[in-house]
Parts: sequence; C-alpha cells; structure tokens
Amino acid sequence: MNSNGSQTLPARGLQELATSRPRVLGWLRSAAILDGDWGTSVAYVMGLGFALAGYASFWHLVLMMLLMTIVAVNYITICRLYPNGGGVYSSVYHRSPSLAVIGALLLAADYIVTMSLSVLDACHYLGLGYPAFWAIVIIALLGLINWFGPKHSGGLALLISIITVLTLAAIIFRSALPSLQHAHIAAPEGGIFHNWGIFTGFILSLSGIEAISNMTGLMQDPARDSRRAILTVLLKVLIANLFLGLAMHAIPGLVPGNHKEDMLRFLGEQYVGPWFGWVVAFSLGTLLISAGNTALNDLVSIQFLMSVDKELPQVLRRLNRHGMPVIPLIVTTLIPIVLLMLIQDVETLSHLYAIGLVGAMIINLGSTATDKTVSMKYYIKILMMVSACILVLIELSIAWKKHEATIFAALILFIGLLARQFARMHVRREVQAGGEPVHDAVPTRKRRRTSIPPAKYMLAMKDVNTRMLKFAVEEAKQRGALLFVLRVQEIAVGTLPAKISVRIDESENLIEKVCIDAGIDFQIISIPSYDIGYTIAEQAATFGVDRIILGATKRSMLEYVLRGNVMRSLGALMPEDVQLIIFGG
Repeated sequence: MNSNGSQTLPARGLQELATSRPRVLGWLRSAAILDGDWGTSVAYVMGLGFALAGYASFWHLVLMMLLMTIVAVNYITICRLYPNGGGVYSSVYHRSPSLAVIGALLLAADYIVTMSLSVLDACHYLGLGYPAFWAIVIIALLGLINWFGPKHSGGLALLISIITVLTLAAIIFRSALPSLQHAHIAAPEGGIFHNWGIFTGFILSLSGIEAISNMTGLMQDPARDSRRAILTVLLKVLIANLFLGLAMHAIPGLVPGNHKEDMLRFLGEQYVGPWFGWVVAFSLGTLLISAGNTALNDLVSIQFLMSVDKELPQVLRRLNRHGMPVIPLIVTTLIPIVLLMLIQDVETLSHLYAIGLVGAMIINLGSTATDKTVSMKYYIKILMMVSACILVLIELSIAWKKHEATIFAALILFIGLLARQFARMHVRREVQAGGEPVHDAVPTRKRRRTSIPPAKYMLAMKDVNTRMLKFAVEEAKQRGALLFVLRVQEIAVGTLPAKISVRIDESENLIEKVCIDAGIDFQIISIPSYDIGYTIAEQAATFGVDRIILGATKRSMLEYVLRGNVMRSLGALMPEDVQLIIFGG
C-alpha cells in the first residue's frame, strides 16, 4: 500500500480475476437455440433414412425416436446436476482431465461436420446451383460475422424457430389425413445385423442434444429452464418425425435416394403446393444456417476454454478487440471449408457426423452415471448406464462399417492430443524456468475512505479514455462521491470459467494516478465478461451506485448491426433510480 492509501499491484505478471457469468437465458430462448441445433435433424434424417431403407424406414425411425426420448431424459438429469455447464468437457473434467479432453475433441469433430452438413443441406433446400460452393461462401461469411463477437442470438433463434414450426405444422395439417389413410409401411428386409446398420444411420436424430448441456451456465434457472427446453424441442421433433415420416410413406412410387437432401421441401410441394416449396426452403434454410453458426460458436468456445485450462496452447486465448478468440475462429472457419472441398455429399458427411457425437455422449453419460459425488435416483442411474451401453454398440458399429468416419475422428483426436502435449510441455518449461507469477488473491485498487461517501458513481470503460476518466474524476470530486472504475474485458465465448488469469494492464497505473492526484476515493474493478451491458448493470446494482458514466464509441454500421448496442442493453437492465450519463468525448 502506498502513502496515499492505495494498494499497488506489480507491473508485470498475471492476475486471476473472477468472471461475470450472466444468466440471461429463459427456457423459451433456450428452447429456440436448442431447436436451431437438435431440431434441424428433421430436415435431413428422413430423406437419408428413406435412402437406406425405403418404405420400411418408418420402423427404424420409430426406434430412433424411442432412443431419442431416453437420451433426452438423461440430459435433463445432466443439466440439473451441472448448472454451470454440463457439456462433456465441463462435466467430466473433475473426474479425468484426459477423458474430458477426449470427449471435447470428439465433440469438436461433431461440430466441424455439423457446420459443413447443415450449411450444405441449407443450400440444397434453397435450390442453389453448386451447393458446395455456396456452402463454402456462407461458412466464410459466418466466420467474418463472428469476428465481431456476436452474443447468443436467442431472440433471432426464437423467430426462426417459430417460422419453422409454423411451416412444418402447415405440411402436417395438409398431409395428416391422407397419410393416416394411405401410408405404405413395408416390413423390414434382411437380418438383424442389416437392420441394425440401417438403424445406426438414423443416429443423426440425436444431433445437437448435447448443446443444451453447454447452455446451463447461461440459464436463469438451469434445472427448470433446461427441462422445459428439452421437453419442448423433444415434443416438436417427435411430432414432426412421426407425421412427416407417415406423409413421406404415403407418396406412392417414391424412389429411395431421391430428395435425400431436401425431403421436407418435396413434402411441402406435394401436400401444400409447388409455391410452398420456397416457404420450406426459406424457413429450413435459415434454420440450418443458424445451426452452422451455433456449431461455430460452440467450437470456438471449446478451444478457448481448453486453452484457459492449459489443455491446449495458450496462443488460442488471444482475443481481437471484440473479445473473439482469433486463432480458434480462423481454425473453426477453415476446417469445414476444407472438408467441403473434399466431400460434397450430404450422405457421406452424415457418416462422419455420428462418430464424434456418439463418442462425446458416451463419455458424458457414462461418467455421470458412475460418478459417486452426484445425487441421482437409482433408476435414473440405471437408465443412463443402459443408454450409454446402447450408444457404445452404435459407436462400434459406425467405427466398423464407416471407415472414413473412424479415420476422421482419429485424425481430430491425434491433432488435438498432440496440441495438448505441446501445451503441457510449455507449462512444464515455464514451471522449471520460474514462470510468471499468478496472483491468486489480487487486491482491489482503492483509496482508503475515512467517511461514508454521499454518493457513488461508476465509470465503465473497456479501454482507458483519459478525457472520459478526467471527466468522471471531476464529477466525483465536485460531489465528494466514491468513484468505481469498472473495466470490463469482453470475451465473446459464452459461458466462462469462474476465474480466469489475465495479464496485468499497465493502464491501471494511469487510472490510479489520476484518481490519487485528484484526491478522490476510488476503487478499480476488473471483470472479464461476454455481456458488457449485463455486467455493468450487475455491478451497479451490487454497489448501489447513483450514476453510471459510459462512453459513446464511434462504430461502423456493420459493427452496430452485428453486435447490438451496449447502452441499449444497459438501459433495459439497470435500476430505474440510477442516472446514466453518456460521455461523447
């Protein structure tokens, strides 16, 4: 502590900061985001299933719907047990970091194929010529858009989900009566092993259900909201698969393999009218592109969180000025593009898809079912273990029959585990060399107060603006107010860990000097967050401030549209009795 009563931090090294973890998702927006991932399976699973089994595919679809229901029940339990993030990496890490990393890498393989498959199928639905080319263009545009670090688009996801539900409901309404009367469901041909192989081809119906467990850290009430979201989307997927599957089987002379990429558009044209095909194309096309965007953000988040835990190289933590991890974004954008250059067929991509998804689910379900530190009823635990065993059989079947899927998953695991080994070697070298100190309990910089301040002001800024700082200091000095200087470091990757180590910023010395020279009482607060507006409102409410001073930054129209407006978000969240001052200098 210096002579002026302020505590001084070292000028170099790292500090460990508690992160802001906003819980902003209700069950409805959570369901919409989940529907944009899990709900997209209906767009391609029936067409691919009919290509495999023709008019007997309904039986395999029904069995997959049963398995889907069982797995959904299991994930309701996982979301309840892990309210701060129940994805395979977060839920398994406390038991075995190595197993958690393997699960995360398998999930990464799933996300890579999800991006390629979803966007490619969207281009088929939209009827674009050269769909692989346009899929590459769209993925590149998604990467560019995410450079600005967009937040969870729950509102947009909800709108897309509502449009899609209405579109599917129109097809079901027009097709229900003829489907129930004329559906031709043939008996399965071949032996048990042949039909088991066809059944594993329907595993895409489970696509995206793992995504709900990654969102629990963002939910207002994780147990309640995740349960409602899962059951809502499950009901939608079951009804859509059941009735649209019957509608598909009611069309005579349908050739297996035809319309495997755009079966729902074909059904819309058959039962509603040729014009309705464009309605289906728009709604499902946007839903599938949204699923690709969700996968992109999830894959970036996985790489960042693993680098925070030093399971991947630290270079993956570097952020651009919008809080987006640069290298993970580049890698996440380029790999699906390369994959589409090599594979331009939806069916072949679906073979690659399943092995990573199922592997991650096996690790998550198996680890949770055998974890003695969590509380579960015995029948739930048995159900989870049975589900894991069924998924193991499916995984072995895929690995045995789909050699390209095995090679793809093995390649992702090899690259990921090799990167992990390099990261661990770097950590060992740092430890041996002394490394840079990590200050686990960093004192908050503040000036000692001798009396209760008559007012409390908060200056919120990302980068140090000297003019705005001096303005806030002068305002606080004139009224004898305590000044909180809140510095929010934006990290646009969704759910963050409880604490994160960041490099000490020399600019805090400038803030401290200006405040000390002015003779005011002050406190500097540094918080990493992915939602700046929420964090400012949260801290203002916590400290009971009377006034918030916020800088108005000049941004391009593109950036404004893509990232929204912090002041608009803050205005909706902050208490009514708090004044908001916008400094335009």
